[in-house]
Amino acid sequence: MKADQWIDRVKKARGWDSDYRVANELNLTRQAVSGYRRKPMTLDEVTAVKVAEILGLNPAGIIIDQVAERSKDDSVRATLHKMAAELCILC
Repeated sequence: MKADQWIDRVKKARGWDSDYRVANELNLTRQAVSGYRRKPMTLDEVTAVKVAEILGLNPAGIIIDQVAERSKDDSVRATLHKMAAELCILC
């Protein structure tokens, strides 16, 4: 899942309307959130942990998901996504 999708999950879970609010809660700049929206980017590990805390998910699953998204190798990406699914992150 791309970073902007995780950001949208946080916004939906908290009932927030603005990227400004989610940026503040994740300790990001508004420009960083805009960057996640403009480009197919992934969350860094620190932000992934913050997202997990807000969503009540296992941080390892989101970190694994984001590493999978960065992977250039299809078999590595598939293996990592399977691990994230086992942690029920993408359920």
